[in-house]
Amino acid sequence: MPKAAFPSGLTIVRDLCNAFGPSGYEDDVRAYISGLIAPLVNDLRVDSTGNLIAMRKGRSSKKLMLDAHTDEVGIMVRYIDEHGFLRFAKIGGWDDRVFAGHRVKLRSQNDRFYHGVIGMAPPHVLTDEQKGKAVKAEDYFIDIGAASAEEAAERGAAVGDAGVLDYPFAEMSAQHYVGKALDDRVGCALLILLLKAMAEGKLRTPLTVYANFATSEELGLRGARVAAFGIDPDVAIAVEGTIGSDFPGVAADRCPCSQRKGPVISIADNTIMVPRRMADFMIECAEQAKVAYQIKMPTYGGTDAGAIHLSRAGVLTGVVAVPCRYIHAPNGTLFRPDFEDTLKLLGQVMKRVHTLLE
Repeated sequence: MPKAAFPSGLTIVRDLCNAFGPSGYEDDVRAYISGLIAPLVNDLRVDSTGNLIAMRKGRSSKKLMLDAHTDEVGIMVRYIDEHGFLRFAKIGGWDDRVFAGHRVKLRSQNDRFYHGVIGMAPPHVLTDEQKGKAVKAEDYFIDIGAASAEEAAERGAAVGDAGVLDYPFAEMSAQHYVGKALDDRVGCALLILLLKAMAEGKLRTPLTVYANFATSEELGLRGARVAAFGIDPDVAIAVEGTIGSDFPGVAADRCPCSQRKGPVISIADNTIMVPRRMADFMIECAEQAKVAYQIKMPTYGGTDAGAIHLSRAGVLTGVVAVPCRYIHAPNGTLFRPDFEDTLKLLGQVMKRVHTLLE
C-alpha cells in the first residue's frame, strides 16, 4: 500500500480546528499532531501536564524552543437541573455576549460526544427591562433535548463534562476561511510545517529544536511554564493566532493588528516586553524573507511567551502571530496568505536565530 501523502498546510489547519480540545482536554489534538510529526523528530513525549514535546537534535547543544498551544476556550457542565437543562462554567477568556443560540459539543465521562444548543428566551417573551440587560454566562443554559435530570444522565451528561462551541471549518471565499480555535491551531500547524521542512532538509539550524505543543494556555499559560522549565531553552519563539480587529466598531487606535497585512511581530503585550534586539531581529528576518509584516499594537493580549521568558534565569523570547479575526468565538476567520507569509518569516527566523546566541 502506498504511503499516504503528508497533508497540505490548509488541510492541517482544517483538521486541527475541527478537533475537540478545550483546555485540559486536548487529547484529540495531541493525537493528530503526534501522528504527523512522529517520523519527523528524534524524540516525542507527553509530559505530566499534557504538553506534547518534540525534539530534533542539532549540531549545537544550545536549544531553541518553539511553542504553540493546543487548547481552545471551552465550557464545563457545572449543574444539571430537574428538567434536564445544563448550566455551565467558562474555560478560558470568553465574552459572555458570544454564547446565545450557539451549538455545543460536549464529551461525556465515558468519552462519547453529545450535542446541544445554548438556549435563550426569544424577544417575544422578554420585558423591556430584560431586553436591555446583559446575560451572564451563569444565566445561560444548554438544551440537549432531555426532559429530566435522569434523561440527561442517560444521554451521558454529567457535572464536569467539557465542551466547545462547535462549527466546522469552511471556505468563505477564495483564500478566506472560517473555523473555531484558530487561536492557536494556526500556530500548531505552523510548527508542524517547520518540523516537516527540517526533516526534508529544506530548513536548517545548528540548534537543537524543541517544539512544544502546549496545554492550557487559555487558563494562564500553564503548560508553557512547565515545558520551558523542563526544556531550559537558550532562545524561544511563541507562535500564535492573534486578535485581528480591522472591522466595524473598532477605532484605528484600538486595532492591535489587521488581516491581509502579513505576520504580526510583537514588541510588547500584557505578558512580555520583548527585548529590543529580538524584535529588531524579527523585523530584519521579515525584510530578508520579503514578506509584509506588521507590529502588534501594544499592549493587548498575551501569549505563552509571557511564561517562557521568565523561566529559570530567563529566556530570550520573541512572538510571531497570524492575524485572525473573531478569536475566542465559535467562528474566527483566516486569510491564507497571512498564514503562508508567517511560515516564510518563521523559516527565516529559524535559519538565523542562532546568531542571537553568538
